[in-house]
Amino acid sequence: MEDNPSPGPGWPLPRTAGILTNDDIVDILERLMLALDPFIRVDGLSVKIGGFAEELLILRVPQGFKREVVYASRVLDERGFAGRVLAGSGPLVIEDIASDIDSFPGYVRREGFRSLVGVPLLYRRRRVGMLCIFKRDTSHVPDTSIPVVSLVADVAATIVENSQLLARLEKNYFSTVEALAAAIEAKDPYTRGHSKRVTQYAITLAERLRVAADAIKDLQYGAMLHDIGKIGVRGQILNKRGRLTPEEYKIIKRHPIIGERIIDGVDFLEGAKPVIRSHHERFDGRGYPDGLRDEEIPMLARIVAVVDFYDALTSERPYRPAFSAEQAMLFVKEGIGGDFDPAVAAEFLKIVAAVPRPAEVPVEVGPGPGL
Repeated sequence: MEDNPSPGPGWPLPRTAGILTNDDIVDILERLMLALDPFIRVDGLSVKIGGFAEELLILRVPQGFKREVVYASRVLDERGFAGRVLAGSGPLVIEDIASDIDSFPGYVRREGFRSLVGVPLLYRRRRVGMLCIFKRDTSHVPDTSIPVVSLVADVAATIVENSQLLARLEKNYFSTVEALAAAIEAKDPYTRGHSKRVTQYAITLAERLRVAADAIKDLQYGAMLHDIGKIGVRGQILNKRGRLTPEEYKIIKRHPIIGERIIDGVDFLEGAKPVIRSHHERFDGRGYPDGLRDEEIPMLARIVAVVDFYDALTSERPYRPAFSAEQAMLFVKEGIGGDFDPAVAAEFLKIVAAVPRPAEVPVEVGPGPGL
């Protein structure tokens, strides 16, 4: 039974939203593998959550452990050994899998696994998945090790369930963020879709710049809400078709500070505050609201600054038509070192050269405007 290296088109199961790639979770599972050593030699451990496309595989290697995520794994196919595991309430030992090797995921043959212990993951009597312990030999699994394996499975089930609860909570958080972003765009119809496009580009750019994974979550929230402060700006100013007066521009320039105040005290948005406050700072120090320069400007804000500028140029406004992608790229190049961090802008230009505008977000332009 082969496994696909990545989810193919039409694969029906959703992804686990990072549950099985969370470093804290995988670290705990690796420590559990080590805790089993006095009782049973563990050469590999897999965790599969019911209803999701991924399976986490942790392999013992000479240097320690190797992590691998198997996509579209059919390890929970109830017609095979998984059916017997899930039908029971405790561990199932298979001391020689050679005669039935084709019914197992492809990595079993690849890694030379010859025996296993499969355990259903039960949380409050509800099956949430399956844990498998693999061995590269067919030595007898002592009866005394079975209760310890069951205990490890109980811990793993609790980890999986709590992680899924956290993932659902984060999804609810982001739904709240999207609702706030929609409120901004309802007030400023010409920016409809802007926040989502900025978020898409910003995350892609951050990944290319090797920004830490935990910071990307803050970037996602910050990019989606970078203009939330415009809620506090009068619609007559946002939707004005002519040039802003100096006083009106002064009011517009307050929106980063207003935005920061709006989310102040919301714990899960704390990391987004520097993005919201500083996305209009300039690399040469001539931006607002604080006149920060160079690396005084938070990295995530430097990312959103160039992305926001490009998307604003390539979007229609009440006082001008949209610029072409080529024209906008020239403006970005002109701003390198002045408006934008040179390294960030250079990497962004590589991205938009390949994808001038994200296709996934429909862009509708209504009868109103905004920048």
